[in-house]
Amino acid sequence: MRILMLCSEYEGLIKTGGLADACRGLTKALVEAGHEVLVMLPRYASLYETPTEAWQSVYLTLGERTLGCAVRHLTLDGVAIALVEHHEFFQRLRPYDDGDQGYGDNPLRFAFFCKAALAWCREQHFCPDIIHGHDWQTALAGVYLQQEQAQDDFFAQSRFVFTIHNGAYQEVVHPDWAAQLELPPEPAGVNLLQHGVESASKLNTVSQGYRDELLTEPSGMGLAALYQSRQPDFSGILNGCDYSLWHPAQDRHLVAHYDWPDLTGKADCKAWLRQHHQLPEKSVPLFVAVSRITGQKGFDYLLPALEQWLPTTESQLLIMGTGERRYTQALFELAARFKGQMSFVMGFDESLAHKIEAGGDYFLMPSLFEPCGLNQIYSLRYGTVPIVRATGGLKDTVVPYPAKGSTGIHFNEPCAEALLGALQQADELYRQPRQLTAMQQRGMAQQFSWQQARQAYEAMYQAALAD
Repeated sequence: MRILMLCSEYEGLIKTGGLADACRGLTKALVEAGHEVLVMLPRYASLYETPTEAWQSVYLTLGERTLGCAVRHLTLDGVAIALVEHHEFFQRLRPYDDGDQGYGDNPLRFAFFCKAALAWCREQHFCPDIIHGHDWQTALAGVYLQQEQAQDDFFAQSRFVFTIHNGAYQEVVHPDWAAQLELPPEPAGVNLLQHGVESASKLNTVSQGYRDELLTEPSGMGLAALYQSRQPDFSGILNGCDYSLWHPAQDRHLVAHYDWPDLTGKADCKAWLRQHHQLPEKSVPLFVAVSRITGQKGFDYLLPALEQWLPTTESQLLIMGTGERRYTQALFELAARFKGQMSFVMGFDESLAHKIEAGGDYFLMPSLFEPCGLNQIYSLRYGTVPIVRATGGLKDTVVPYPAKGSTGIHFNEPCAEALLGALQQADELYRQPRQLTAMQQRGMAQQFSWQQARQAYEAMYQAALAD
């Protein structure tokens, strides 16, 4: 099939979270299976130094404006990439926000991106079988595809499929935006994610567990009835892991490599983390986390749980992430109070993220909700036992202790008491090395490959084309 992959970030070029990893992992798997895939995303300011090979100019109308852009091309690991360059919309340091709030013209920026993608296809006579959009930033591509199909037959055989990586991000804006975005009047306001759900031939989210949660409120975030109406076309496809990037035996970021059954290198990785983050060498577990610091990731109950747990344990804690100031300030204060026991790294560093995955004994993912989650999958492969809330993709990928075949620790309720119990359970398990080692072994043997996910996406594409 010929596939146009529309995304707002792509690992290796621009990344703010797991969306970038998922887009790259799926695309690589599709290309390896023989499909013709073109990935298209905005050319943000951070990509201006990325060399490109060729370019075309594209012009289009949006609302009452005539706009132009350049579409620049490059190849990344055998994948064709097209970057939509428009200085007014995309030459900004951050893709979605100024570090505090989302850009006020985000609806126009990403509507333009969607329209430019279709205009480029028409001008270059590139007619995709599938236009695959990811999250609200690409949702209007489905609407504009229908508008194009009403004009002539160029896109007559093209189908729009839509993947929801996080249903909480919907981009709901004032009704006045409708005319600018070439949408019908909407008195209640314009919801971009809703347009993607309504206009897609087929849609999915990134785990079966999260798909089922979206069918009811409050998980559906106001769209549960719409998801229910699309149930025959709505599936859950678990994200995969790119084991060429995430494998402790070959990870280029690690200070030492390892694999089952010799975990000597993991001990070296743990020692490096302690040395570089002011955590003294002790015979105690090291708990780690790499996370966006937001309410979705469970910080409303993680922080009070840590307040109770840290004074009662000798275990150590290392957290890296960026996010909401009220949470990051609290983490800084905790790290100062428990100096030598806890360290907080404000920011995100890809290389350090790999080192943290390898050096930890336990990985914390206490999410309020989690569409799929990738860090728990990485943690399993690195022998770092995940501690997760039983929600969405987390419960789909981590078997809870002490069940047969357990690979991690679950807690159910989104509260400090439940999470504190999981932390205490982990402390106790550390004192049972035989059981902990067996759990590590089972986790490292798990396989969540993009080849499995790719087959499910191929089936979804075929079903869309058959409609």
